[in-house]
Amino acid sequence: MSVDRPTFHEAWYRVANLRPRLLSAVKVRRQEFRGQLWHVLENPTNNQFARLDESAYRFVGALDGRRTVAEVWQWCNENLGDAAPTQGEVIHLLGQLHAMNLLYADLPPDAEGLLQRYQRRVRREVLGYLSNLLFIRIPLIDPDPLLNRWVGVVGWLYTWVGFLLWLGLIATGLYFVIGNFGELVAQSADVLDPSNLILLYLTFVVLKVCHEFSHAFACKKFGRLNRSAGEVHTMGVMFLVFFPLPYVDASSAWAFRGKWQRAVVGMSGVLAEVALAAVAAIVWARTSTGTVHIIAYNVIFVASISTLLFNGNPLLRFDAYYVLSDLVEIPNLAQRSKNYLYYLVKRYIWGLKRILNPAHSMGERAWFTVYGPASTAYRVFISIRILLFLNDRLPEELFLLVPLFASAAIIGWLIVPLGRFVKYMATGPELARNRRQAVLSTVGGLALTLGMLGLIRMPDHYRIEGVVEPAELALVHAQTDGFVTAYLASESIASPDGAPLVEAVNPDLDARRKSLLAERRVLEIRQRLAELEEVAAAQILARQIAALDETIARVESELEDLTLRAPFAGVWVAPEIERAMGTYLRRGEKIGFVGTLEALIVRATAGQNVAALIVEQAEPEVQMRVKGRPDATFTGRIEKVFPAGHDILPSEALGFGAGGSMATRPDPRRYQAAAERFFEVRIRPADDTSLLTGQRVVTRIRMKDKPILAQWYESARRLFQRRFRI
Repeated sequence: MSVDRPTFHEAWYRVANLRPRLLSAVKVRRQEFRGQLWHVLENPTNNQFARLDESAYRFVGALDGRRTVAEVWQWCNENLGDAAPTQGEVIHLLGQLHAMNLLYADLPPDAEGLLQRYQRRVRREVLGYLSNLLFIRIPLIDPDPLLNRWVGVVGWLYTWVGFLLWLGLIATGLYFVIGNFGELVAQSADVLDPSNLILLYLTFVVLKVCHEFSHAFACKKFGRLNRSAGEVHTMGVMFLVFFPLPYVDASSAWAFRGKWQRAVVGMSGVLAEVALAAVAAIVWARTSTGTVHIIAYNVIFVASISTLLFNGNPLLRFDAYYVLSDLVEIPNLAQRSKNYLYYLVKRYIWGLKRILNPAHSMGERAWFTVYGPASTAYRVFISIRILLFLNDRLPEELFLLVPLFASAAIIGWLIVPLGRFVKYMATGPELARNRRQAVLSTVGGLALTLGMLGLIRMPDHYRIEGVVEPAELALVHAQTDGFVTAYLASESIASPDGAPLVEAVNPDLDARRKSLLAERRVLEIRQRLAELEEVAAAQILARQIAALDETIARVESELEDLTLRAPFAGVWVAPEIERAMGTYLRRGEKIGFVGTLEALIVRATAGQNVAALIVEQAEPEVQMRVKGRPDATFTGRIEKVFPAGHDILPSEALGFGAGGSMATRPDPRRYQAAAERFFEVRIRPADDTSLLTGQRVVTRIRMKDKPILAQWYESARRLFQRRFRI
């Protein structure tokens, strides 16, 4: 044996004289992974599985209850040579099989204690998992009779016909989603509203019930095709952070010989959720505001989040991870990837020599090298994104959940692993000969990393969205109530002396003018008569006529305002003007705008927490890209930052509903109202010939260079400022 696999073990004497054997109920199935033959041991009574390679199976298969462990081990050495398991591997294997109730042996106290070390270690890990994540499973029913009764009815869904119908359903759902994407995004602002939380949770539970039953039916379907396995005897409730959720144990699918059948069983829950989301998208698009509409949106929200971010993503240890691990034929991919990264550090940085490489081939090395960092980075990313989403969407009365989740993440992913690492560095027996090198290299690497992050200045940028508008722009509003009788077509050239933009009439106002004029004539006649008889009365009538003249002047001015003209020469833009013909316009109602296209301006929105940084640190020159045209880059210059915050967006295009980045709030009177007050940044494009009015652009503003740690600090500070208003 090599130094990485020492042949002998100091505790061998405790198990050498045992005469164990496999339980008679254990079933054995052959599977092939990466050209290597494996044997899956299954105990149908407790649904426990163990996967053994050829040498381990040869050893276990020779245990017949008559020969001792030492005799079987000696036989393996004579027949398998270097491939035979070592004494330490035999002890570990016996402990694993004993913990899974796959092995029968009459154990003396010392041997039982040795074999139960593995079982106790597993129990400690499970208890730690339960205490840290509050992950508890309570089995309730045996669904196997129900599945046997209905699998003949729904089993066809797991055939090629069912898959093609599933694809058609998904395509239909995507059609409705893409066609209503803006409204779909906008409605997410209300998904965590307190009035919707109970309905959202019930939707989640129903989806998970369908998810778990899909696993169970797929397992039963392919179990019948294999004429073995496929039993599903456990269904119950899982408490995940005190939230009850359904679960089903379909682990008997691991006994299937075909890995694609195992993959279908593993992904069937995700496929069911996506199908339900597609149906919900169709219902949501075809219904208006109401309970059905809200439930359909909840289904879309829960299923899409669950599929894209969790169950359907192999970077997290949910359904897709186990399917990927099975398809690439690398069991325990996540843990072995982590162990491989540890191996690289221990072997090449800490200088450990007697350490086992968990990768057995170049293919496994490639997978471990990519999967380990990618899964770790994604877990951190998704946790941060979830916290930010909750921070933005949760109402004030539920915001306490955000620091609770953040604290749990910091404790579970930073403090606890750091404590274990420090303990390992200080007392780990593996580092007995290399502790000094390990500590120095670790401290040096940490200091180098912190130095690079905290001292080296790096470019710092901030992105804001804006809309292109004419530099000279005048909004046109109705000045007086009236019915539209004529208009100038949109996108026509307008001027103060040219054709009116809009002409309207107001019969009531015109009738009032005529009535006032008639009243004035009566007062004039009375005044002339009074001048002949009583001078004082004539003076009073003169004052009444003067007051009436002022009223007539105001009415005539309002009548003149029924004809709207351009304030300056430019292009008249009024997309809805054709629909306005014959309609009644109220005073102050927006009709359109007149703008000059010779010069353009970008009106961008910046949050209150970053506006001060733009004023103090931003370089005047900026870069811009038009949404939908990532290949084209434009330059510009910051012209002005308006210091007073306001909440009316320059354009609807900047709001969530139109695909913009600004959160909006429902306001029937001001449909462009932002959820939070913002500052406006005016940017003058350097070359605006290819920019068009109404385009949405992303502006990249360069700040003063700062170390990355300082940039992270600023980002965290802005986050707290936005939420706590500090």
